[in-house]
Amino acid sequence: MKIEEVVRRALRIVKPTSGEREKLRRVAERALNLAKSTSSRFDGVTGISIEGSAAKDTWIRGRAEADIFIHFDPKIPKEELEKRIVELGSDVIRRLGGAPRLMYADHPYVEGLIDGVTVDIVACYDVEPPNWISATDRTPYHTRYVIENLKKGQEDEVRLLKGFMIGCGVYGAEIKVRGFSGYLTELLVLAYGSFLEVLKAAATWRPPTIIDIKQYYSSPEEVGELFRDSRLIVIDPVDRARNVAAAVSKTRLSEFLLASKIFLKKPSLKFFEKEEKEKVRASDVRKLSRERHFIYLFFKILEEKPPDVLWGELRHSGEGVKRALERLGFKVYRSGSWTDERRYCLLIFEVDRTSLPRYALHRGPPLYLRNAEEFVELWTRRGIGPWIDGDRAYVLRARDETRANKLLKNGIEQNEVAISRGLVDYVKSGKIGDDLEQLIKIAKKNDGLLKFLVGFLEARPSFLRR
Repeated sequence: MKIEEVVRRALRIVKPTSGEREKLRRVAERALNLAKSTSSRFDGVTGISIEGSAAKDTWIRGRAEADIFIHFDPKIPKEELEKRIVELGSDVIRRLGGAPRLMYADHPYVEGLIDGVTVDIVACYDVEPPNWISATDRTPYHTRYVIENLKKGQEDEVRLLKGFMIGCGVYGAEIKVRGFSGYLTELLVLAYGSFLEVLKAAATWRPPTIIDIKQYYSSPEEVGELFRDSRLIVIDPVDRARNVAAAVSKTRLSEFLLASKIFLKKPSLKFFEKEEKEKVRASDVRKLSRERHFIYLFFKILEEKPPDVLWGELRHSGEGVKRALERLGFKVYRSGSWTDERRYCLLIFEVDRTSLPRYALHRGPPLYLRNAEEFVELWTRRGIGPWIDGDRAYVLRARDETRANKLLKNGIEQNEVAISRGLVDYVKSGKIGDDLEQLIKIAKKNDGLLKFLVGFLEARPSFLRR
């Protein structure tokens, strides 16, 4: 199939139906009216607006979202703003018939699912650029910029790019994904003109890639000096001091580049279609894990946390555990994390082995130093050796413990492993294991966990699994 035909068919997949459009319009209108009436009880509200993809008409099928922004007077303290938006947002979601859920980005906001439409009630300060107080203050200006600059028909180009990125697993700036935001996809289309042109450009990107639509800066060196260590730099048209692509991790950027190259060479609708929900089984985990080694931490949390907070804690804890395993003498090939965002959490690490040798080589100081004799005397009683090799003495020192899970557990109990403060007690009371069979027993009762395990064991991005 030619690439033009694939793109034409892909648009049918990502473009909302008339029924979806009407539903979003109806829910957004109700949410806006309720927000207006509810906000009358709160001092400092200067306006209410619909922002995001619904306002810009760049949303895609199956992902209808209505972002209702409550604008506050900049004189309102941030702590008071956060308190008011949680109270106001929760009230609006309840009155719409939904269950309010506290979320967190730069500051708290409230989310609810209403008739299949995600409604977010978000606070921002009513300020003029560049006098930002919070990150959400820019959003109304982002909406206005895109509406004023996106040409007719480019809305569909944005939809294609979003659909492609979703299919490749790189869409979403939240901590769980660390990928491309909706606003970033819109700017990429504005910069290059179309979905295919974005992919063609991405296939040739070399870090650091700089996109400065409004040409704020006169040279790449000036941009590089301001945004050091950034591989993709997209200057925000409404804020020259901000890199819109700052949240994109190296991994997600690399996955997008590879997916772009593969699609341009072998275009396929599979990049836009949801992964087929094939039934995953415990036997798949057993087969994929054969002759491989893993360490995992499985634990329950007893409080509901905003997803970004929880994923941030998991990421920090995962990095801490990885460093601890490497410090203990294990090579960590790769790691992953999973949570149902309500109760269960998993950190998993593929390692070179799950047990160290009983004896470790211990090197003494050069024999011409004063403390060399003390080393020899001490380890003559404790180890195998010492023997002399060159100008040093060596011994074989017996380890008290060799299994990775027990060494890790001891380190965590003694607070020697960098676990997030909000998770450390849950981790200590959880399971630290090296036998996936025990984890499989748990996963048999949790399809989400079982699917994650299969994906982790396959060890490839979604667009390479199809």
